[in-house]
Amino acid sequence: MKMIVLADRKLNDINPTEYGEERCPPDFYRGPTSRRYYLLHYVFSGQGTLWVGGRGYPSSKGQIFVIHPYEMVRYSADPADPWYYSWVGFELFFDVPKLRDNYILDLPEAEPIFQAIKDAELSGCQKELFVCGKVFELLSLLGESQSSKATRAEEYVLHAKQYIDINYPQIITVDNLAKELNISRSYFSTIFRKYMGKSPQQYLVEVRLDKAAELIANYGYSVGDAAMSAGYTDIFNFSKMFKRRFGVSPSTYGKTKS
Repeated sequence: MKMIVLADRKLNDINPTEYGEERCPPDFYRGPTSRRYYLLHYVFSGQGTLWVGGRGYPSSKGQIFVIHPYEMVRYSADPADPWYYSWVGFELFFDVPKLRDNYILDLPEAEPIFQAIKDAELSGCQKELFVCGKVFELLSLLGESQSSKATRAEEYVLHAKQYIDINYPQIITVDNLAKELNISRSYFSTIFRKYMGKSPQQYLVEVRLDKAAELIANYGYSVGDAAMSAGYTDIFNFSKMFKRRFGVSPSTYGKTKS
């Protein structure tokens, strides 16, 4: 476990108190415990349960579980797939209804914020001010309506789809697509699968194979030329992927379409 206790700078509005990260072993738990301030845990991987007043609130990758000030809680990691999370604690001097009224927040786009917070000591800034700024950034995400978030997510997916449709012959990675959109890889993969019904990599493969099939069937391209034009440098791998998608080899596909 890594935990950093912050100096009390008496900051207005938001006064950070601590941050850290922990890879929990199976069945690991904390509590019963309480804090005088908010404590937000972002789950990078795994799953577990927050227990409040005898009621369990499951939380998994891409979610934040919220410990409210002065509320007695217990939280435990899953025995088969335990949590890896980071957290931030802070005093809050104004009302944020979405934070006040919820124990679990589905907010995968907050991952880069928590990544930055857990490494705050590397920022070169005063840790307290740096973390305070990141908490403001986090709360700004909470203030957005679900509809505006959904609209933005659809825009991200549409942009990525159009990019793949145009640039499929080039080297394209999921990491680079996420960086192009300025969002985390995990959030990008989640929303792409949600709106497209498949992963970004699956969509890229299908576009490349469909384009290659079109070149072979309609324009008489050789298998090698079609593969290269669609972004494949390994002809053996291309042929294997092609047969998996169309049920026949590229050369047989060309003959059946001629």
